Amino acid sequence: MSKRAFFFGLAVIAVLIFSLYRAKFGARETVAQIAEVDAQIEIALAEQTELLAEFSHRSRQEWIEDYARTQLGMVPARAEQFVRIVDLDGQIGPPVELEDQNAARDREGGDAGN
Repeated sequence: MSKRAFFFGLAVIAVLIFSLYRAKFGARETVAQIAEVDAQIEIALAEQTELLAEFSHRSRQEWIEDYARTQLGMVPARAEQFVRIVDLDGQIGPPVELEDQNAARDREGGDAGN
């Protein structure tokens, strides 16, 4: 066997050993990245479960009514607050035509709002 073939074989073996080391090191990095992503997925799933539970709690009719009363000062509508559409003109007056509104605005001072 010649020296040249021996050194070529030695170089090929060295490249293969280095490639194997690099592949094993890359596999370790990949496993670490996968473990990190798995941990992030678990955290996200736990957060999703918590948010769904909170959504379920806050979607309950009792919670909404309590919040509306205590925080917003709202109360249920009374019967006299309901108006049929046919009775609406009698409650708030007939509708004002758009041309009448434009004419009134022009008389009051032009296009101050535009």
